[in-house]
Amino acid sequence: MCPHCGKNAPVIHRGLAAYCTACGRERLPFAGKSVSLAGKPSRLGGAVAGALGWLVLIGGTGLALLLGLGLAALFPGSIAGLAIGLPIGFIALALGVLLLIGGRKLSRSGVKASRDAQIQAIFSLASHRRRPLTAQEVGVVLDLPASEADTLLTELAKERPDDVGVELGDHGELLYTFPGIMGAAGVRFPQPSLRIDPSHGAADPAARVFTEEFEEEDAGASRAPRRREQLR
Repeated sequence: MCPHCGKNAPVIHRGLAAYCTACGRERLPFAGKSVSLAGKPSRLGGAVAGALGWLVLIGGTGLALLLGLGLAALFPGSIAGLAIGLPIGFIALALGVLLLIGGRKLSRSGVKASRDAQIQAIFSLASHRRRPLTAQEVGVVLDLPASEADTLLTELAKERPDDVGVELGDHGELLYTFPGIMGAAGVRFPQPSLRIDPSHGAADPAARVFTEEFEEEDAGASRAPRRREQLR
């Protein structure tokens, strides 16, 4: 929670300092979720696991093939090469595939964590400014190029059309709106009261009856104070 704007906004690190993504004021470096660091450990772990997976897969199968061929040459006609090479190759294949799959899952979770932090920062910024945002503004806050910020906002508008909208500005620029935050969605205006002109409703019996009923109610309401005065 930012102590300056009161928003539950992530921080963005620039150098050793951290800044609120909503109001831009300086905050403590680890006071909240960091857009700069979110998902990076998972993506780094995924890259390392993927590299190890390829190393085990290629190196293990190569070693199994080398041992199998060597033993087959040393002991022709025996199954020593297959007995040694096949288990090593199978273990290398299994470990390599597991490392590759685990690395991809880690990388995907890191990308998702980074994107979630960016989305949270965008909504916090919109909640603070309470007006449409441009891709340039979002890019400056998130330290992203304007093209990447525009892609992120466009994807967000497609995934959550009720929360993010797109419209053209006065100068032809794309503006991203946030109806739920800015209060543009779900606003109901009072309906005008129904009034019937007796002169126009004279030709319509239903309208005349409707008017006469209201005239009787008004007359009864006006007579009520007079009756109270007479009783007094």
